[in-house]
Amino acid sequence: MFAPPPSSDRRRYPACADENGEQPQTDAAGLLPAHRVQVCRPLRLATVARVLLLGSTGFFGRGVAHKLLDAGHQLRVLVRDPMKAAAFKARGAQLIVGDALNPAAVIQAAQGTEHIISLVAVRRNRPQSFLEVNVDGPRIMADAAKAAGAKSVVLVSNIGARLDPHFKYFTSRWMGEQELAKSGVAGTILRFSLILGEEGGSLDDFERLAKFGPVVVIPAYGDVQLQPILREDAARCVVEAIQKPELLGKIIELGGPEVVTFATIYGWFLDARGIKKPRLTVPPGLLIPGATVMEVLMKDPLITPDEINMFGVNNIADGIDSVSTHFGWRPTPPSSWVPQHWKKAPVRK
Repeated sequence: MFAPPPSSDRRRYPACADENGEQPQTDAAGLLPAHRVQVCRPLRLATVARVLLLGSTGFFGRGVAHKLLDAGHQLRVLVRDPMKAAAFKARGAQLIVGDALNPAAVIQAAQGTEHIISLVAVRRNRPQSFLEVNVDGPRIMADAAKAAGAKSVVLVSNIGARLDPHFKYFTSRWMGEQELAKSGVAGTILRFSLILGEEGGSLDDFERLAKFGPVVVIPAYGDVQLQPILREDAARCVVEAIQKPELLGKIIELGGPEVVTFATIYGWFLDARGIKKPRLTVPPGLLIPGATVMEVLMKDPLITPDEINMFGVNNIADGIDSVSTHFGWRPTPPSSWVPQHWKKAPVRK
């Protein structure tokens, strides 16, 4: 079963047959029962594995792809634009051109692989929708894993995943997790807090927001907490997860060694760049109307109402030492990493 962290009151999600060898069935509400017991054949994993990575050219995907290659795994990536994966090919990865949301393409790409990792997701509901990416994507991956006879899958999700109409993105991630759980495929779900890197991701958002207007607007989320983790460390967790059969059927929530507020993280960026604009703290509710207008009028708005709401809830793992508990090592504190690595704007290629 997909078991949530010990501190969570979320339901358990079966990933395998129960003790009688039966596949899990949903109840009238469409949820999976909590009483099933996972009965999966133990995996015997080789040191070097054949891995299909979906979502390899995105912000997090680039980090995971290089970590897989660093570890000596035989990497295969499914990409729409092979030019974006040229660096992986140069290091020995196999490139297959296709769409990770095309069932036939994913099934073909999965043939001969032992493990499938999916990082495919969108944070906004356009141009591709939450339904077709965040919900259908995990189901397509699971079907491909079955067809290929893969030993396991790893789905990367978000700590905030929940069924809640107030949070469209979080709900879509939860629904995607459910799709994987219902498939019966042996897998691990890794939920991360905010992932920080030397380029892309939240750094791009901070750069755009800091350039907008004569003042820096900081949403007043109060003591709402996040547990940011560096991309390098998050990628290492993903790669090591495929060699940990004890994580199968579990939902693992992971974050860095520091619990901080959104204002603190944004402040790290502003200080690292030496941005001296006045800082204006504004209640999030006052930002919603403007974000709504931007979402309608702009192709790529600075921020959306759903994103404003998401940062208003705690996004922390099941413990400050979640990484060391599950993987045996301690991640780098972002507060000591940011001043040096965010000091200069990354070179855009």
